[in-house]
Amino acid sequence: MLAFPNAYVSTDEPPRRSRVRTALCVAAMVGVGYLGLVILGLSLFSTRYSPITQVASDYGVGTYALAMNSGFFLAGVGVISLGWAAFSSADRRSQRIGSVLLFPAGLALVVNAFNPTDIEGAVRTLHGTIHGFGGAVFFFTAPAALLLVTYGLGRRGFFVSLLAFAVAVVLLALDTPLSLNAAGLAERVAILVIFTSAILTSVRILRRT
Repeated sequence: MLAFPNAYVSTDEPPRRSRVRTALCVAAMVGVGYLGLVILGLSLFSTRYSPITQVASDYGVGTYALAMNSGFFLAGVGVISLGWAAFSSADRRSQRIGSVLLFPAGLALVVNAFNPTDIEGAVRTLHGTIHGFGGAVFFFTAPAALLLVTYGLGRRGFFVSLLAFAVAVVLLALDTPLSLNAAGLAERVAILVIFTSAILTSVRILRRT
């Protein structure tokens, strides 16, 4: 067998693992971005629900159910995809822990896609209770997961994300004590921060791929 030690070997074709990670990051951005656009569009142009006093999940009942619930499903798949991409590229313990936490966060969104919420004032139902539990899981695990993953990717991005999450938490915490009656707006700010962080994290992973 002849050997050619000086022969040129093309490296233009990325390895399979790199292509998979790229696909996962794209899926994350598309899924999360879709739900974000649905919520933004309905908040700006729909008069059926108040974006100030009513939470975004209310769009999943009635006229906009298909758009909102398909958004929950796609965003859930996107968050899980981001977790997979982050885990496969993790080189620090914080990244691995954060990426694992993204899986229950994404799964909670998928479950909520099939269990619409109970609108304020309506009779409590099983699917509404499941939706509320799923929302609690998402809003607890997603910020923690993204902060841990971001911390592993670089301190500068971590502190920016931490500040944004802190503002969102303060708005949510002050709504009831100050009787602002702005739970919907506070929740939308939290969603904006989470989804923006998820998309930016996907971009940062893509750049390292």
